[in-house]
Amino acid sequence: MTHSLKFIEAVKWPLKTENFANPHNNLAWQNELVEAVAGFSTFILKQAELKQFPEIIALAYWFRPAHLKQLQTEQVASDKVRPLVGRAAGKVFHIAPANVDTVFLYSALLSVLCGNQNIVRISERSGDITSMLVELLKIYCQSPTGKLLANYLAVAEYSAQLENVTAQLSRWCDLRVIWGGDQSIAAISQIEPNTKQIEFPDRYSIALLSLNKDIKQTAQQFLTDVLPFNQQACSSPKAIYWLNVPEEKQQDFWLNIENLLPNSRNQLTMSNKVEQHILLQKLAVEHGIELANHTGKSFAKIKSIGPLGQCKVKNLTSEMLVAHSGNGLVLQTDIEDVAAIANSEKLQSVIIDDQTLGEALQVGKRFVQIGQALAFDTVWDGLDLIDVFALK
Repeated sequence: MTHSLKFIEAVKWPLKTENFANPHNNLAWQNELVEAVAGFSTFILKQAELKQFPEIIALAYWFRPAHLKQLQTEQVASDKVRPLVGRAAGKVFHIAPANVDTVFLYSALLSVLCGNQNIVRISERSGDITSMLVELLKIYCQSPTGKLLANYLAVAEYSAQLENVTAQLSRWCDLRVIWGGDQSIAAISQIEPNTKQIEFPDRYSIALLSLNKDIKQTAQQFLTDVLPFNQQACSSPKAIYWLNVPEEKQQDFWLNIENLLPNSRNQLTMSNKVEQHILLQKLAVEHGIELANHTGKSFAKIKSIGPLGQCKVKNLTSEMLVAHSGNGLVLQTDIEDVAAIANSEKLQSVIIDDQTLGEALQVGKRFVQIGQALAFDTVWDGLDLIDVFALK
């Protein structure tokens, strides 16, 4: 029973489970549930002041009524919904990452659409975007349309050190969803280890660019992919592979980046610049970076492009990219064939500026057009989330 979730530890409930009913008539992909989730999207898009937060607008746009109706039609047509209707609601416990502020709502709302009751744990270290989203949820869930959503979604905030709380929520759920770094996932997996779970661990992404199209547009799209979340989202490109791109074209690309940066909605800080230098020196020491157009190994130097930093190297290895922690540092290298791209199970997305490039690639789990790297999909990191949240 949800109401038995009582804790002596310091747990805040921005959105409480007291609103949870105990539905035995599963509303998976039923009109009223779809409308309740889509209503949250509409509510956000009506708030003019939120236009300055592209991550929130992107979330709202993904859950817009037209898109959800399309997903609903696909699910009903596939006959996946029929076994769920009438079955008791499932229970899903989501553990959100602290460094990517919107991702917890994508998975939680998709699980809601699959008819599950959801508790999301957010970190006390979460950013302002997370706080805003939770406040928006609280307001929306008090509206006539949003009251139904409140039956399916609650948010808890507590320290990761309170393992007893995580243990109790893990016993409550049918499925645990963990977003986070490898070490965090390993630690959580030791708590109630028999809990069924899916994991979204450390990943990195790269860009493969040919610059055969409008360079200014490509530069703008690259900034859309690299700036949000301080380049720490798993699908933000950490490096560029230039496929047979002349040096003068590359310089034109970076000149456009420099001109576009001042007007970008997302901005990096001086702290990010400091972290770029620390990271690059660490990569040089631990992974022996060789600079392009330079003989021998050397401490690499950042070329600043406004708040971004870039460094051209002779070769990129998966170990370098796994160790890359973001903050706006872009590594780059020249290649003559896509076979030169280092593959790894940690490579999630390959961002391309030419659709034909993806046809020859044998690396990564996801190929995406530049400018769309952070766009969510129902298949994420190789997992079909709708199938997973059906709790078959």
